[in-house]
Amino acid sequence: MKEIESKEDVALLVETFYQKLVNDELVSHFFSQLDLKEHLPRVIQFWSFILLDEAGYSANMMEKHARLDLNEESFDRWLKLFHETVDQFFTGEKAELAKQRSTLIAWTMKTKFIK
Repeated sequence: MKEIESKEDVALLVETFYQKLVNDELVSHFFSQLDLKEHLPRVIQFWSFILLDEAGYSANMMEKHARLDLNEESFDRWLKLFHETVDQFFTGEKAELAKQRSTLIAWTMKTKFIK
């Protein structure tokens, strides 16, 4: 277990997390048409912005997810898998920040997208 200290650490987190997502029965269908070679660098940049204060992420993450038919169970699974992946590799302040921010993101998206 180590601290999240670099973009390589963020890439490990994101890439492992997405492998779990694409193999999960409940949420994999959201990723079946997604070009991960194009998508993952954006997600890595997003989390590098959040966790490492790295400049360069300017997209509207909420807008990108508004088109998906998401439900509470999907958000809960996403969050569980994300936290599980953080805890699999990392410890410390940035790991806790990743879990806090992901919880806030999931809550915000639930309130906006689930009717």
